[in-house]
Amino acid sequence: MSQELCSIKGSREGLVITISDASQFSEVIGSLDRQLAASQSFFMGASAKVFLRVGSLTSEQLDQLEQLIAGYGMHLDREPPSFYSSISPTTPVQDSPKREEDNTILVRRTIRSGQRLHYDGNVVVMGDVNAGAEVVCTGDIVVLGSLRGVAHAGAEGRLDATVFAFRLEPTQLRIAHLISRAPDEKVPLPEGPEIARIVENTIQLSIYNH
Repeated sequence: MSQELCSIKGSREGLVITISDASQFSEVIGSLDRQLAASQSFFMGASAKVFLRVGSLTSEQLDQLEQLIAGYGMHLDREPPSFYSSISPTTPVQDSPKREEDNTILVRRTIRSGQRLHYDGNVVVMGDVNAGAEVVCTGDIVVLGSLRGVAHAGAEGRLDATVFAFRLEPTQLRIAHLISRAPDEKVPLPEGPEIARIVENTIQLSIYNH
């Protein structure tokens, strides 16, 4: 997702569409269309604001942007797009990179077979992830139900990403570059919610303890 000309992230006020370079608007529209199509109806009913890194948008381009996201059931906040300010030269350099605050999308439904959700941030599902469904994100995955489909957390290489579910029985589980598949034999019901994380370069499942 980081190579796209635009990205979609959640915020406390709704969704934020960040455009890296407004001068490549036709490519931006194509990138946004692909991301919305990949997430199907998960952004339905959401309101979105626009942030610009470089360039500006004309009213006609805003109209085109609004028409595109309306086709996916979204509403565009027509306030003037905000801009990212550059870092001041006097800002001290950090010894180690600081991780930005994660964005999280809340899905208030079960993700059914054939549905795919790709998101730049964390995903919380208030329901099940059925077999044949797929959740891919750059952060953590939290399923307040059973996870029986494909789950890929830390999709851009985050080794500290986790997958949490009340019942973890995925057809495929991935964290960063590592892959774990469901066992062929039946396993006993867990004593509580489960969490998957990377331990010593392997994905390990364990009962979640507060």
